[in-house]
Amino acid sequence: MSEEQAFDMLCFLMYDLGFRRQYRPDMVSLQIQMYQLSRLLHDYHRGLYAHLEEHEIGPSLYAAPWFLTLFASQFPLGFVARIFDILFVQGTEVIFKVALCLLSHHEGEIVKCDSFEAVVEYMKNTIPSLSQPQMELIIAQVLEMDVSKQLHAYEVEYHVLQDELLEATPVSDDADRLDKLERTNAQLKKQNMDLLEKLQAARCKIQSLEQSVETFVSREGQMKHTIRSLEQEKASFHKTIERLRHAPSTDALADVELTHIRPGTNGKPKKP
Repeated sequence: MSEEQAFDMLCFLMYDLGFRRQYRPDMVSLQIQMYQLSRLLHDYHRGLYAHLEEHEIGPSLYAAPWFLTLFASQFPLGFVARIFDILFVQGTEVIFKVALCLLSHHEGEIVKCDSFEAVVEYMKNTIPSLSQPQMELIIAQVLEMDVSKQLHAYEVEYHVLQDELLEATPVSDDADRLDKLERTNAQLKKQNMDLLEKLQAARCKIQSLEQSVETFVSREGQMKHTIRSLEQEKASFHKTIERLRHAPSTDALADVELTHIRPGTNGKPKKP
């Protein structure tokens, strides 16, 4: 891609697909994603989930780099490129499906690791070392999987749990009201930020379209100027051809010239 196209794709990732939210200072979006992955693991691979819980290994310990870098920090470039292809079509759900398929593919070996260090070492070094057949198998599984409904349900569940934790905290009435107001204010600020991001994305698109229109208008003007020049040149050629058609031939001109200079009886050229 050109620099401008690459920047447009970056804007699409950050604003349209919403990846910018997971890079904010509070990283709330990333916390939600880690909870969603944990719930997916619990529902789809209970044995692996239990094994990781036994060794106190949460998703944030091994999956946070996957989500923050879209697998680019540890996995082969060809595999990452395939993920990006699907990401632009299906959205952020792809990251969860890839993570789940990777863990599923290595489940048998992970449960054999009998210590915290062994599990972390395996996830850090072995899982990213994918062969070409393994990549193709995982991509095929990702394309067949659909977890969109579960992800939405888990996100709602996360917010409900957070609200219950806040409500369970014993505080005075005034402090409780103040806390609720602060939470409401924070939510409004977040909504405002989201709206500003959408507005900025819309402005970027409008600016890009305006630049495209200006480029097309400029090209149209250049083409019209070129067409006029060609038409003038064509007309000039036609005039030249017509003059040549009506002009005397070269032989006739030569005969006329000879007649004008033929010598007379006295040896001098005849006068016309």
